[in-house]
Amino acid sequence: MSLPRVECIAIVGVGLIGGSFGMALKKRCLADRIIGVGRSPEKLQRAVELNAIDRWTTDIETVASEADLIYISTPVGMVVDFVSRVVPLAKPGCIITDAGSTKVRICREVAKVAPQGISFIGGHPMAGSEATGVEAGNPDLFVNAAYVLTPYGDVEEEAVEFLSALLKAIGSRVIIMSPEAHDRCVAIISHLPHIMASALVHITKNQENVLPQIVELIAGSFRDMTRVAGSSPELWRDICVSNACEISQAVESLCVEMQKAVHSIVNGDYTSIEGWFKEARDYRQYLMPYINKERE
Repeated sequence: MSLPRVECIAIVGVGLIGGSFGMALKKRCLADRIIGVGRSPEKLQRAVELNAIDRWTTDIETVASEADLIYISTPVGMVVDFVSRVVPLAKPGCIITDAGSTKVRICREVAKVAPQGISFIGGHPMAGSEATGVEAGNPDLFVNAAYVLTPYGDVEEEAVEFLSALLKAIGSRVIIMSPEAHDRCVAIISHLPHIMASALVHITKNQENVLPQIVELIAGSFRDMTRVAGSSPELWRDICVSNACEISQAVESLCVEMQKAVHSIVNGDYTSIEGWFKEARDYRQYLMPYINKERE
């Protein structure tokens, strides 16, 4: 089976995800030309040096009509604006996709502006780290990682199949779902952990005033639980605002579980406490094949 190939790809936002996408395509020879679009000439030139793109521009309009695939890897709050700017200029048959962490707002807004003949397919690679910038890029970042696509409205099946094939060619496990289902899922397994990590750091910071030795006791569990608190504040601001309803429900569910545990602890209910931890341990064991997939 032949690999999919794109003549010209424009990557808007050549940071960790956009840069890794370009590196992945170049490593596997899946694109003839990759053009990076951004605001900083210095960072874009660095992306060329790191073999993430072939050339760059700071003017998206100059490449919109040239690209066969436009990959928008900007903060979620900027995606709709960029799509609105490129769709009037995009060539017929062009596929536009994004890498934003939330999908409902983006897909609904883009559906209002995307003309016939231009396929917008929402996307979200479940890959990355707290690191930022093209320097953190990795051509194998997407290998074994889930990559969600959220077709919405009148999107041609052929375009979805082509993008799916391209993503599979860089090693991704493509999962197709509705924007609504996506946002509910990531609120629980991605957005909530980031909020929990930052909350734990805040609690520790607040306690340091009265318990200065607390920082000297920090060990592995704190490190592992708070790793993602090192992520970009601006990025997570936009994610939280764009998925506020689903995040709110996820936090409510967390509070219910925490209250359940606290009730058993306060009442000295040994059986309930042990059962609560055991149920979580057993279900996590069931989840391990999914957790470990991206490490394979």
